[in-house]
Amino acid sequence: MGFFTGFISGFALTTSALYITVTIHRTNRLEQRRVIRDQVEQINWLARSTGAYDRRNLPEDIPRTLEDRFPPREGPITIKEVLKHRWNTEVEKLARKAHETRWEDVRDATAEGWRGVMSLVKKE
Repeated sequence: MGFFTGFISGFALTTSALYITVTIHRTNRLEQRRVIRDQVEQINWLARSTGAYDRRNLPEDIPRTLEDRFPPREGPITIKEVLKHRWNTEVEKLARKAHETRWEDVRDATAEGWRGVMSLVKKE
């Protein structure tokens, strides 16, 4: 295995390991944030002055128990969902950029760059 091939494969392996580690860490942080937010909402609901002593006196439109107020959510956020969301945002950005790009400007910039490279090669 040559130097270049070994360098590229080592870089790919290291980058993949770092990316997976960061993604797992981010997923765990999002799940912790969701759980803490739910707990804060529950504590605020319990500490609210309306019906604080007797929940039976609450108006009809306000839930009477924690289970009614905070129904259980679906499972934790998975890596698959995080990656799917990132993929969709990247595709959306690329599509928006392709739609908003003036291709005449790209052509002119490319031609100007080619002229600059040729002038450097010819030493003009």
